[in-house]
Amino acid sequence: MVWRRSRRGVSPVVATVILTGILLTTVAVAIYYSTSLIDMNRQMMEYEYAKEQLTYAATALEQVAFGAGGARYVRFSLTSTGLNLQYRPETLEVSIYGGGAQPAKLVLRPARVAVCGGPLVTTVPRLLYPEGGSLGELNRLVVGAGEPLALVYENFTGRACAFLEVYRVRAFYSGVTYVYTSSGGRVPYNFYVIHLINATFGRLGGAGTIPLVFRNANVTVYQYSFGSPGVTVYARLGALEDSLALTGSPGAQGSVVVVKVSQVEVGTG
Repeated sequence: MVWRRSRRGVSPVVATVILTGILLTTVAVAIYYSTSLIDMNRQMMEYEYAKEQLTYAATALEQVAFGAGGARYVRFSLTSTGLNLQYRPETLEVSIYGGGAQPAKLVLRPARVAVCGGPLVTTVPRLLYPEGGSLGELNRLVVGAGEPLALVYENFTGRACAFLEVYRVRAFYSGVTYVYTSSGGRVPYNFYVIHLINATFGRLGGAGTIPLVFRNANVTVYQYSFGSPGVTVYARLGALEDSLALTGSPGAQGSVVVVKVSQVEVGTG
């Protein structure tokens, strides 16, 4: 009888301990996953906001380079999102061919701006700017009139990151100009314009909410003349190669090419 009373006395205590342990474990697991979910949602929201700001920064950069000039800035929150400014390892080589003359050549070191999400953020490769395009835009080094020089895309490279690139060359026909000869006469020449952005870095650093500032430092202008009415613009960036043939008026006796290189300083203050 004593043994049975002892078993009946111990069983409720053991059951209470077991149930309490299960309850505490369940609560701990629920708190852990709810905290992780809240943190993941916060990181995702900050990364999505940073991507939108980077897309806006692409248009602001082009406005500074070839539009209103002056300066523009875009603010980024760096609570869980990281901001990285770096030069690409490859150089951009631009060559302009016209007839049998020696080609005109320029060499730049393109820069990029990257925003990367927190460790809980993931993504897939896709083009963000220009909207509606495909990742094939990344391989187009030479574009025509009205097409953007800046590109924004995202990819997962250890972390979810979005990149603003400015390695493209814009070339287009701008009409007919007249060149005076030594005898005082005028002959028609096709007039072509080429745009490039040379981004350099200024003051960097900061934490929390910081401005990404684009300043128009200068526009360097080069002019070349060729004996053929048409020219071909060739560009190479590492393993990427692209070209664009420009043809204007067939009655022109030559061509004049003006290259405008906009010097834009990128900084965080």
